[in-house]
Amino acid sequence: MNTDTFWQIIASVKNSNNVNLALRTALSTLDKNDIAQFDVLYTQELRKLWHWDNWAFAYVMCGCNSEYDFLDFCNWLILQGKENLAKFLANPDCLAEYEHIPVKNDLPAPYCDELDLIAGLLHEDITGEELPYHNVVNFAPQGKKFKNKPKLLMEQFPKLYAKFWQQK
Repeated sequence: MNTDTFWQIIASVKNSNNVNLALRTALSTLDKNDIAQFDVLYTQELRKLWHWDNWAFAYVMCGCNSEYDFLDFCNWLILQGKENLAKFLANPDCLAEYEHIPVKNDLPAPYCDELDLIAGLLHEDITGEELPYHNVVNFAPQGKKFKNKPKLLMEQFPKLYAKFWQQK
């Protein structure tokens, strides 16, 4: 398992109706070592995203206000693929034009629950052994905590703010 294969697997499941099942199915064709390495690579991507700057634009888009909401948002970001992820991190405001943001009850819902657990659960089902737990949520995000004042958020993310903020 290398990073190219990791991103190919993500690309192969991203448009599935049930991405968790699709990821589990895709990973089930691999040996236990590749499943374990996928889990390590996934956690590395999550840790890169675990930053207050990213939480700030998640807050503007969809009101992320807990570690678990932010984790589900990061899962969704990873699911968008390597190129999109790089683009969003370089310029979060471009998400205002992104056409593939899920909506629930007329509000943006860019979340993917438990995608980060799939490889570990599959590995345990196959081998009977748990993978090392790669905790992300219980660590403080990197960087400086953002200020949730509307004026500051509007200045930092004008397009996201204009499109999503009033919908809360």
